[in-house]
Amino acid sequence: MISLYRTPLLLRPSGSPFVRATLVALILSLTGILSSCGASPTSTTQGGGSASGASPETAAGTTDAGYPLTLTDDAGREVTIDGEPENIASMAPSITETLFAVGAGDRVVGVTTSDDYPEEVTDIETVGDFSEINVEQVLALDTDLLFVSFDTTAERADELEEQTDADVVVVDPGTLDEVLESVELVGRAAGEPQNGRRTQEEMRSELDAIESAVAGEPEPTVFYEVFGDPLQTVGPGSFIDDAIGVAGGENIAAGTGEAYPTYSAETVIERDPDFYLVGSFSGTDAETVAERPGFSNLSAVEGDRVKVIDDDLISRPGPRVADGVRQIAQALHPNADL
Repeated sequence: MISLYRTPLLLRPSGSPFVRATLVALILSLTGILSSCGASPTSTTQGGGSASGASPETAAGTTDAGYPLTLTDDAGREVTIDGEPENIASMAPSITETLFAVGAGDRVVGVTTSDDYPEEVTDIETVGDFSEINVEQVLALDTDLLFVSFDTTAERADELEEQTDADVVVVDPGTLDEVLESVELVGRAAGEPQNGRRTQEEMRSELDAIESAVAGEPEPTVFYEVFGDPLQTVGPGSFIDDAIGVAGGENIAAGTGEAYPTYSAETVIERDPDFYLVGSFSGTDAETVAERPGFSNLSAVEGDRVKVIDDDLISRPGPRVADGVRQIAQALHPNADL
């Protein structure tokens, strides 16, 4: 087992506010939340949507990829895949979900210890976690395509290609548009380009529907807690910040200029957001928020508007992210037709 990353993961989980035992647990649970913006795939479409509809039942066998296939991954690397991959390993739960959504699930031979969706992944060999990859196991599984994520540099990806003898594709979306692009990228790389585009369009359609449903509604101010100690939130360049906007909210941390900034409790109190949203893996709930010094007088606390959002949906930059956006929209606009 060797380290997949050269630097420690402190703020990237799947994103990543990931200190101490709680921090480690969070890293292993999240699949995608604090990922930095990576280079976008060369051939992409923009849009949004999510999709419980992008499920493991997506039909395989619709390949229109010509080989050899050359694509550009999120590390800016040109990757050439000589033939349709037969044995695929995924180093992020969000990527695994995408592989199943585009119809390549039956070719996935390796996943991380954090993978839990769809149910079939529980029977697949584990080849590491967010911080380490078991190169020997990847080799033993005769892996010919390896997807990696979070903070994997071009240099590290090249090293992994040499060590595993597999084509390595970096998938590391930052914004919501990049999440959609990554679905198309994974579909192309896995030899399911039609299904990748279809899944991307389904996600876009879902996000458009959510945005339309809340159009014209009052736009409440929102604080989103990623991690409680130190207090960390989302800002521009993160797909959760984008999600808040699509869901009809105004992120009070939008002016920070950072995707996952730390944020002072004093500023939260001063800004007094209408809603206080909490990621489910943060270890925080409405009672905990109310017990913090000065927080009991927040409008969100007094108005019972502290809401926990399912991190499996909103923090994994994959096919179900629109379900997370919908959950935020339902919290902010309970009377909207969602």
